[in-house]
Amino acid sequence: MSAIKYSFNSKEMNNWKARISERLVQHYIKDILIPSIKKEGWDIVIYSRTTWCSVPDSKGFNPKISNEMLFFLSNRLLPTSKLLKHFNKLTATLENSPDGFLIKLRKTGESKKLIDAMNNSMKVVRYCGCGEWHFNVEEHDWDELLPMVDGEVEVVEVKADRSILPPHQKRMYCNILKEGYILRFFHVNIVSFEKNMFEIEQKITTKSNELRTFPLRKENSPNL
Repeated sequence: MSAIKYSFNSKEMNNWKARISERLVQHYIKDILIPSIKKEGWDIVIYSRTTWCSVPDSKGFNPKISNEMLFFLSNRLLPTSKLLKHFNKLTATLENSPDGFLIKLRKTGESKKLIDAMNNSMKVVRYCGCGEWHFNVEEHDWDELLPMVDGEVEVVEVKADRSILPPHQKRMYCNILKEGYILRFFHVNIVSFEKNMFEIEQKITTKSNELRTFPLRKENSPNL
């Protein structure tokens, strides 16, 4: 038997680095970041990798998820009209899919019946499922009370190693920042695959001119 040296091409290796980095950040958000954010006074914090856009010609468009109300219903929540409009405008502004949404919510103290929510959102289908969540009206009592929530939505973007934000992503994020949305950017430095060692840096930005500093440098953001 002879041994043959064989390696991924550079594009395939970058794809694997991106997948590993996204998975690493997903666990970091769940285990570290969300508990920390809840201490700031948020009642519910949800990270969803299932992303979508409302623009039919966009890369992230999925006709089965054309109404953002489904996201809240799948989590047994009802958004205020202000929050739903905020989310709808964000997805309409996005030109392609980011790596996720971080949704920070506070309960308003009000609640509504599911049947009232369905009547007010006629585009909601009886069943919808995609990736991490689904909604099926047959699993619910029409008189079920769902808590009303308000809050804000952050866009999550993850880059690995020497990967950078390409021009089309910078343009897209400039647009959403100008509309008042928040970008939470993660950069994963792969220290050693063999030793399972990584460094995660993050930057929260609301200003489009700050995109010039991406990818992050250690002097711009401390290691986490």
